[in-house]
Amino acid sequence: MPALALVFIVALTSLGAYVIATRGMGLRRPDLRGALLGALDYLGVAVIFLVGNFALGLAIILGLRALTHRFVTVYVLNDATLAVLSLLQALVLHCWRTRSR
Repeated sequence: MPALALVFIVALTSLGAYVIATRGMGLRRPDLRGALLGALDYLGVAVIFLVGNFALGLAIILGLRALTHRFVTVYVLNDATLAVLSLLQALVLHCWRTRSR
């Protein structure tokens, strides 16, 4: 039930943003599809960064375990901060790519 409540909240804020954008900010409705495709492109890059960051972190941890013979936990990688930083990396790359076109 809590997941359904979150979906409902996100749907309401999205509808509110749509109304404000089309009526208050003068954004055109047909441009929404392009914006959604751009957002999916951005999220795809974020997933690539997340997988890359996780793989590199895992390689470093396993390398430290092998070289130092000490236990280094892999749970360091199980943090939401890694996902947020991956999103930030993707945002910077996406903006850079957009400005370079």
